[in-house]
Amino acid sequence: MIKLDTSYSLGSIIESNFMGISNDAEPDNVIVTLSKNMVTCFHMPSQNQVHCWSSSDKLSSGVIFDPSTNCYYGVFNYTRIGKWLRSSLMMKDMKKFNFTEKIIKLLTRLDFKGAVAVFENGHCECLKEAIGNRKKIRDAVINDDETIELANLCIFRTKAICIIVSADSKNIKTLRSVPLEDTFLPISLQISFKNKTDKLLGYCVRENFDSLNILTFWSNGYLYSNELYAETNSNDFPGKQLTEITLINLNKQVTLIQLSSDCIGLYGAEPKGDGAALIIYNFHYNMVVAVQHFKIYTIPPNLWCFGNHLLLVTGQNLAVIPFTCERNNLSLLMDNNLIKINDKYEETEWDSYAKQKCVDKISTSALSQSKLNEMIITDHINNKKDKSLIRLLIENNDISDTSLVEILSYCSLNVTKHSNLLLKLFAYPPLNKPSCLRRQLPFENMLIILNTLYSLMKEKLVEERLVDWMTLMIDCSFQQILLSNDPNVLELIIKVQKDINSKCDYVESVYNKNNTMCVMKSKNINSKKRDGPVNNLYKIEKINLY
Repeated sequence: MIKLDTSYSLGSIIESNFMGISNDAEPDNVIVTLSKNMVTCFHMPSQNQVHCWSSSDKLSSGVIFDPSTNCYYGVFNYTRIGKWLRSSLMMKDMKKFNFTEKIIKLLTRLDFKGAVAVFENGHCECLKEAIGNRKKIRDAVINDDETIELANLCIFRTKAICIIVSADSKNIKTLRSVPLEDTFLPISLQISFKNKTDKLLGYCVRENFDSLNILTFWSNGYLYSNELYAETNSNDFPGKQLTEITLINLNKQVTLIQLSSDCIGLYGAEPKGDGAALIIYNFHYNMVVAVQHFKIYTIPPNLWCFGNHLLLVTGQNLAVIPFTCERNNLSLLMDNNLIKINDKYEETEWDSYAKQKCVDKISTSALSQSKLNEMIITDHINNKKDKSLIRLLIENNDISDTSLVEILSYCSLNVTKHSNLLLKLFAYPPLNKPSCLRRQLPFENMLIILNTLYSLMKEKLVEERLVDWMTLMIDCSFQQILLSNDPNVLELIIKVQKDINSKCDYVESVYNKNNTMCVMKSKNINSKKRDGPVNNLYKIEKINLY
């Protein structure tokens, strides 16, 4: 299940000069080739620029990072590859390799040790081998009248395969697989529909460990999936019809991209107006699970995915949308806006039969699991049933932030009495939306919880969850802590700082000792040539002072 967060801008771009994005050495960094002469590297969460390079030579495709050599590579004027180090300030320091055949793109990915060069004739080859055999004549994979539209590096059953899609002079598209090893046979598949009136709007390759599929989206509004390297060959392209998607304009180009094993993103124009829509489709439930709208639709609708970040072009801005992958939970799809809130309550006396009947009625209603948990938690707090709350926290992982803050507020009234409940609560992951903590929990109660957290941290050597909760509490009450001018609050913060520093020093010392132990174990000393055991980490010498 994919949950989209709020988007933010990474920077401005000029669409006509923009050449693409690729992953950097760090998972949260991306390489943005802004133009033929300018390359930048951004850290997405902080929006900071990490590196920037410029060149008088003109790039013809996006720059990539090759993890096998720890260097950056770019294609210049289609026939020259440049290589430079991360520490280089200018591209003029790069090493150049000239080719006799045109290279249109370089491919890489974080889970592949190396890079791949894609030539104009469709030939795909590992970059290291291509540089070593620059004068080699390479066999053409596509026809002379075809141009490559898409080139993807896929991992199928632990083997690397390049998937290229080319279009001829009549705009007939053909998908071809180019295995980088001899494990699989190459595939050639024409992307066409039996009904000639339906137009292809977008396509992408969906890869899992044991399957490789081509997903196509057509002007009839339907999404199709066709498995490549299937055990039983089927010529019935476009394959299995998955679903109809009506939240997107069916007359304009759409970009498809895989986000996880069971989710893809579709980025295109809104059905009405000039805006754009990002749609997340889930294969597990065969339905749309998230939609986000943007003011401007750009042609082509560029969309990329790196780690847990989506990047797209809207107008002249490069937008970043962080997302989280959660387990498939149907209750998360329940629309809370459809739930009618009843402000009229009626007090009544319960007998055991009536209470059980009410519980059965609630459990069979259309409320989501988190809403049911909210009702049950409120009831347990009103009746001061700590054991029931502890059992609920142990058995449920779909508890809303509002309910967690409600339990925190309840425990802050008497932390000694509710110590067991607090321990179970702090074993739970911290809040996704800290704003409800600021709204629902008064500052005085927050200080009580902070003191309790500090006491628990002192008892335990290293407890990551407690540190996370402590960080959350301090972040949420940061302004109030600064404005309070209370010496007791300042003393508590200093104590927490000292304790955290002490634990960090401890972890660092343990890490250093582990490294020392590994070095001592890895030493290969021939003890037979020596009288006794020898340790090369130190040496004893006798010094005659007189």
